[in-house]
Amino acid sequence: MYGDTMKNHHTIIGVSGKAFCIAVALLTTSCSGAVLAGSEPSTDAVSMTYLFTSPVISTMTIKNKVYDQVILQNAPCSGNPGEPSLPTKGAYLLLPPHTKVDTITVTGQKIKVGTGVNIVPCSTPIPLVPKAPDLFPSPDSSIYSSNEMFPGCLYTQTGVYHFRGFTILVLMLYPVQYVPATGDVFYYPTMDVSVTLTADSQENVLFRGLPQDQTEVLTKVDNPAVAATYQGLVPHHTSGAQNDLLIVTTDALKSGFEPLAAAHNSTGTKTIIRTLSDVGGSTSENIRDYITTMYMTEGISYVLLGGDTDVIPEKMLFVEGMDENVTPYETEMPVDLYYACLDGPYNFDGDAKWGEPNDGENGSDVDLIAEVYVGRASASTINEVNNFVQKTVAYLNTPASDSYIGDATFAGEYLGDYGIASFGGTTLNQLINGSDADGYTTAGIPSDKYVIDRLYDEQYPGFNPDDPWNTGWPKEEIMDRINNGVHLLNHDGHANYVYNMRMETDDVSALTNDQFCFVYSQGCMSGGFDKNDCIAEYFTVKNTHGAFAGIWNARYGFFWSFRTDGDSQRYHRQFWDAVFGENKTQLGRANHDSKEDNLFMIQRSCMRWCYYETNLFGDPAVSFSIPTKKPEQPQLTITDIKGGLKTPSVVITNKGNVTATNIPWSITMRGGCLKHINESWTGVITSLASGETITIKPENDSVFGLGFANISVTVKYAESWTVSVFVLGPIIFNPSPIKPF
Repeated sequence: MYGDTMKNHHTIIGVSGKAFCIAVALLTTSCSGAVLAGSEPSTDAVSMTYLFTSPVISTMTIKNKVYDQVILQNAPCSGNPGEPSLPTKGAYLLLPPHTKVDTITVTGQKIKVGTGVNIVPCSTPIPLVPKAPDLFPSPDSSIYSSNEMFPGCLYTQTGVYHFRGFTILVLMLYPVQYVPATGDVFYYPTMDVSVTLTADSQENVLFRGLPQDQTEVLTKVDNPAVAATYQGLVPHHTSGAQNDLLIVTTDALKSGFEPLAAAHNSTGTKTIIRTLSDVGGSTSENIRDYITTMYMTEGISYVLLGGDTDVIPEKMLFVEGMDENVTPYETEMPVDLYYACLDGPYNFDGDAKWGEPNDGENGSDVDLIAEVYVGRASASTINEVNNFVQKTVAYLNTPASDSYIGDATFAGEYLGDYGIASFGGTTLNQLINGSDADGYTTAGIPSDKYVIDRLYDEQYPGFNPDDPWNTGWPKEEIMDRINNGVHLLNHDGHANYVYNMRMETDDVSALTNDQFCFVYSQGCMSGGFDKNDCIAEYFTVKNTHGAFAGIWNARYGFFWSFRTDGDSQRYHRQFWDAVFGENKTQLGRANHDSKEDNLFMIQRSCMRWCYYETNLFGDPAVSFSIPTKKPEQPQLTITDIKGGLKTPSVVITNKGNVTATNIPWSITMRGGCLKHINESWTGVITSLASGETITIKPENDSVFGLGFANISVTVKYAESWTVSVFVLGPIIFNPSPIKPF
């Protein structure tokens, strides 16, 4: 959740319910019962009061139909397709040890805040594939014609989960109620949650009693004072060893990981390597059991799975687009979460489908809060291990003062005709400096520390709304940025197993960068490491260039039409919130935090699907290097564009104080009689010193063109230009126009 700086004040219990903080946000929580600092917490009951400000009701239009939306800040909307989109609040309540839930009561006094309100329905999740069906939000007639209160209850129980021996009850609260037939809207300024408890003799053997566990659990719950009730427990940590990172690999690959272990140990991250010979078996169950043993005996917090599926097997979990079969998406997918969440079984009913919501202990949900933070080096050979380790160690050794650390690119594609969700750039903007869109607040990548580069189809020179699939940025643009040394790369667009950011696997192999990026992509399937060699593996282990780490989806990524509140976007926003809002800078920790912040709505839409599929390809113990200040950047200006009767040419001047190097540029020319002129060119300025001027132009074969056309130019660090010219004569011909996959 947002704002780690607020979490160090021990005044009143948490905004968005994750730790102690000062109540300065719209939503605050307070504690009732004996759980205030300095008092003895009760082991008979847990109670909390959640406070809400009045909701804001505004209008929105979808397909020429006007709806109302209800926004209650820090209570994001949720629901299944066709249901009214209403604010919800996640409640994360720490239970005392040796107790279990007896009864849950939620009370409050509702206030009417509107009538005749036509609340917008929740969207159907749409996979991020080209030209997906136009599944615009459509109301469920059986609900919208009803005079009954919706949802009609004040809470649902998401589940009871465990974190390092601490027991956490997760609820979804419904502070807004709606009568669809009349349009009456009510909200609860306060919601009092009371949980009565009974004794539970079951021992949680994963309680270690380590200081870091106590500290970590305080960041996950609304009522951290209850953690004091765990202080008298006998810990099960069975040795005095204190290690941080466990690397699990094979005897054949072990030597390749030794330089990585040495690099970590030299900087204080205590790292040990164990092989399948130490595990004593090679199945996923053997490995999970061994990780549990090392968690207990060695005190580890991070696990790097050192091998592809032929080395360290994937665990295939079954997931449906919705638990209630509302959407037609279902599949098995490789899920490394299985190795992170160590409580209980993942196939209680013993059928062929692992990871179902009833596959946990005694038919409950499977464990979804991670004891250890997991990443994978999906390597099959010692050469691939060397590639991965070399890039990871190089990143660990890069100082925060290096200018490349402050470089962040956001690559957004045209997704289709979906209103506000038509362009990936719209959702990516929510990752810059943070956002309070869609009823919840997240931190983002700060523009005062990073040079922000927006590579968006809708802003790309020559982009034609009448032909959006063929006029966006080409792959050369993103390749040039990677080769020039970009640090953080965020992507929202179409993809598949061997295609991502408009690059194919051969394009990744052609990269030449020696400063390595981190990639977070919402695209489909690029992280499906069970399907031969996916493109995420090409980025991380199959080449000496590309990325040192990244998060890619194993199967479909999902968005919502006419809304920016898609399922994949929720995890993307919470990932960077973990890094820049909660100071959880380790890759694995941030990835798992992004999941757990969304846990309360795991039954919404395709949230479980995305919870499972967002695997980390990289070392989970590596921390992001954060720049201390924004790098000074060149100030390029396009001073002249010529064309029409001859080859287009562009004059560029560096008016800044630093030399510009490896600067990508592009020129497009479109128009002419019958719009037959449709050309694109890209290139790179190798170097342009302060005060220098350079002229760039294409150097390809030419064909004849006639008529008025627009010449558009984009150059990094410069404002784009577009001019209209009359073309008469030869123009440069691009024999392979760039088209999306």
